[in-house]
Amino acid sequence: MLRIRRTRGTRSPRIAELLATVVWVLAILPALATALLAVSMIGSAVSGSGTSVQAAQEVLIVIVYVAGLLSFVAMRRSESPRKTWILACLTIILVVAASAPIVYAFSQAFLEEWCEYQPGGRGNPSQSIDDIPAVC
Repeated sequence: MLRIRRTRGTRSPRIAELLATVVWVLAILPALATALLAVSMIGSAVSGSGTSVQAAQEVLIVIVYVAGLLSFVAMRRSESPRKTWILACLTIILVVAASAPIVYAFSQAFLEEWCEYQPGGRGNPSQSIDDIPAVC
């Protein structure tokens, strides 16, 4: 059982803290992938093989993750239930917004690979249009 201790002030809503914590746990893998991508984009921009615009986009996403982390820490230290809920919502919005691009890119790559082996894909001719999955 998850116990949250407060040393001062009133107790904040546990549901808000639990919701924000779950979102953060689910966002760990996209955050790590984004950080690795940002480092590689910065490296390629420094070496001259990439553009600084790509690096700036990835760094912006990392900054949004950091802002979400800071709002998460502030939520954990808040003294009123109202402030806890506001900061929990802000944390969730920031983390989901920062995770969306990398999750979308990975899902599109997966979908493209999957569709190649379906009827109508490369090397897999289809007899009718009804055989092809709707997402392909």
